[in-house]
Amino acid sequence: MKIVLDKNTILQPISKIVSITEKRSLMPILSNILIDFGKEGTTVYSTDLEVSAITYIDFATDIEKKVVVHGRKFLEILKELDNENIEFVFEDNVMTIKQKMTEISLSLQDPEEFPETKEISGKEEFVVPGSILLEMIDRVEFAVSVDETRYILTGMYMRGQDGKVAVVGTDGFRMALYQKEIDGLQSFPGMTVPKRSVSEVERVIEENEDVHIVVDEKHVQFSTEKMKIISRIIEGNFPDYENVLPAGNTNIAEVNRESFFKGLKKVSSIIGRSEPVKITFAGDSMMIEAESDIGRAKEIIDIKYDGEPATMNFNVKFLLDLVTHLVTDQIIIAAPKAYGAVLFHSKEVEGYKNIVMPIRI
Repeated sequence: MKIVLDKNTILQPISKIVSITEKRSLMPILSNILIDFGKEGTTVYSTDLEVSAITYIDFATDIEKKVVVHGRKFLEILKELDNENIEFVFEDNVMTIKQKMTEISLSLQDPEEFPETKEISGKEEFVVPGSILLEMIDRVEFAVSVDETRYILTGMYMRGQDGKVAVVGTDGFRMALYQKEIDGLQSFPGMTVPKRSVSEVERVIEENEDVHIVVDEKHVQFSTEKMKIISRIIEGNFPDYENVLPAGNTNIAEVNRESFFKGLKKVSSIIGRSEPVKITFAGDSMMIEAESDIGRAKEIIDIKYDGEPATMNFNVKFLLDLVTHLVTDQIIIAAPKAYGAVLFHSKEVEGYKNIVMPIRI
């Protein structure tokens, strides 16, 4: 059997789903992708059993053929070929790729051994514009935990209520919450999507696409016109994020975001990536300090401050992360009089809040 296909018709869809293939060798078949050439079009599947991808290619053949080939090697070959037609010849368990003077043969695996990848249908289905979903993921993904001892925190929580979608990321020491109104949105129960799956969704969808989200008891599916990402849902109860938000913090500072960011970068240059910096509020100034074996650093920033003099220590990475994602001119910092969670937000970015727990030293 022979198929002739333009390189760019297949390259982009393959490049979007190959990252899902399993790198480890516990199940070698998971390093492969399944390409299903058919009379109605071509479908490509990739899975690591926890997250799967299905992509659709506008290419139909007279003869139906399923091919299981090593995903990453196949992609590397496609990238190196010229931007023109490629000839694929299938004989026994070998696929030969030909273009001009180039000829490369790849061993094929048995399609029957490739795990079944099913689209899901559920009671809950809703639509989110791609631009909004990408924005929401970007605002909270950095705060999702990587510590599997509290497994429920290793995913992004997502819930629809009263016409708003809320997404949350937390590692128990900090939290990022973003709520966004979406026209016509129906309420849906909360679910926790693994960070790996969230990253794949972020990578493959486009801003100008509508994303259809379908939820069943154990899975969630993110679909666009040409792509589907199917992920398991992390089982368990996600922390009550609404009750975590501090409501009575009375020490209120307003600081220029750019000045705050530069000050943190300067002072943190003498300490490790996740070591503490000391923040002191007094009068109309904020002092950022750090100390290590190699020396000391201090930066003083003009602020607007309404509150008692206060000093707190923070993981510098947590502060840099939130300042990077809180895109605004001015950051509002609301701190308690005693030890407790500190709230960071903006007047301009409605619905986006970060909290960070100070470090006890």
